[in-house]
Amino acid sequence: MLFVWIVLVASMFIGFWVFRRQDGKLRVLMYHKVLLNESNMLTVTTAQLDTQLQYLRQQGYEFISIRNLLNLSSPPSNAVLLTFDDAYLNNLEHAYPILKKYRACATIFVPSGYVGQSSGWDLKPDPLMSVQQLRDLDPEVFDLGLHTHLHRNFADLSIDEIETEISNNIQFFRDNQLAFVPALAYPYGGRPKDKSLKNQMKQVLSQLGVTMAFRIGNRLNNWPLTNRYEIQRIDVRGTDSMGDFKRKVRWGKLI
Repeated sequence: MLFVWIVLVASMFIGFWVFRRQDGKLRVLMYHKVLLNESNMLTVTTAQLDTQLQYLRQQGYEFISIRNLLNLSSPPSNAVLLTFDDAYLNNLEHAYPILKKYRACATIFVPSGYVGQSSGWDLKPDPLMSVQQLRDLDPEVFDLGLHTHLHRNFADLSIDEIETEISNNIQFFRDNQLAFVPALAYPYGGRPKDKSLKNQMKQVLSQLGVTMAFRIGNRLNNWPLTNRYEIQRIDVRGTDSMGDFKRKVRWGKLI
């Protein structure tokens, strides 16, 4: 009987600790494609996205933008930041009406060398937004961010190549007079594996004026951020059930 009580008390303590551990965290969700009736690892359906945003609203989560995050001393304790990688045309066609419906905002990370073309890195390439479509996006809903120029994995690049990728990405926005936030999403979540090279990469980011960068990782982020170049995002997949989505948003990856 004593053993049962010890287990019960320990379970309650662990549950309370885990609950507190998730309180006041910054949640960053990572999406890619949004289509009407197709779902896979990189694609959610419009119905899935609608249900997910409805859930977040009902649970009292507050949508914030990277632009607002840059200006906050601390985010709301229930903050959720939505991100979409690659500037797929379907983000405009299918995600935008749903984001607007729920008064949500999001950042689209743009691989500038492919704008107006298609996602050549995908097994099934999809059309990407044009310069004019990026320019015409609703600023109340979308910010634009950096996703390098040629969508190359930093784990495979030299420091000089990384600098060129980011510099060209930034120059694209300036040449086309497109407003953007100085935030980067690493393609494939990749960074140099060598610690020294990773530190050099962060110095390059700082020198180029990039104030924060996003990886994957699937964990919630502490605030204040301990490393603004290693902000973790939760990978939202079309293969996830709604139960999976709720668990990811509430707890992130615990282990």
